[in-house]
Amino acid sequence: MGLFRLVWLQRMAMASLVTAAWPSCAESLPPAEETGECSLEGAVPATVAAVDEDFELLLDDGRCAALAGLDFPPPEMAELRAAIRSRLSSWLSGRDIFLGAFASTGDRWGRTPARIYASSVEGGAAPLASVAAALLSAGEARFRPDPTAAACAKAYLAAEARARDTGVGLWSRPELRPIDASAPGAVDDLKRRKGMIVVVGAIRSVGESRRAFYLNFGDKWRDSFTVVILRRNLAIFGQIEPRSLVGRRARVRGLIETGARIEIATPAEIEFLDGVASH
Repeated sequence: MGLFRLVWLQRMAMASLVTAAWPSCAESLPPAEETGECSLEGAVPATVAAVDEDFELLLDDGRCAALAGLDFPPPEMAELRAAIRSRLSSWLSGRDIFLGAFASTGDRWGRTPARIYASSVEGGAAPLASVAAALLSAGEARFRPDPTAAACAKAYLAAEARARDTGVGLWSRPELRPIDASAPGAVDDLKRRKGMIVVVGAIRSVGESRRAFYLNFGDKWRDSFTVVILRRNLAIFGQIEPRSLVGRRARVRGLIETGARIEIATPAEIEFLDGVASH
């Protein structure tokens, strides 16, 4: 096979990750909820002028809206980022949307963290769908547990599940797949990863100090993945009792700190996979 044809095929494979995205993906989603914290309630009309390189929506009134709760491919995946941005821009640029702000003021960069709703058909003939849910279910973004988007965590995780569980889109990429905490070399893999990391495994032991609880995912805590919950944040997790978590399977997402640790501060950063309610 010639080099040119090989490169062409690789680029076509990259583009195929977004082929099933929008607006067809939006058409398959249920209409946006009318009431509730993660709904059209309180959303106001707006018009998208453009989608920038950071997947932020530049509105025609000068505001900048950020799709809170979404994690897009890292900058080193430039071609993939460009393909996803192109699809999103084709859907939303020049279109009327509904914007629900998660905060009354912009963040330190002047962006409005928001949930966005749009019709999959020009002119709004189809029901409004969640743009974030469309991205997540197509595998074009992963759920990121931003505190500002906490109201939508449950809905966004449900939308993500379809792509994550079938290895679609970003979830097909080795660099972005969940890491099995019990796999050989998992700790070294964690240390090499950048950005948000997703880890799945069983909690083997729980340690504690005056400052925090430590959920260890290996038999030797010094050489295993560990989740840190500061004592001052424990109440945020409701009725959770750290010592009772031994043996539970969990999926954790966040940023790696020193060694192979992720410190979590919200319930959206840890999901228990064994069907037992924890919070």
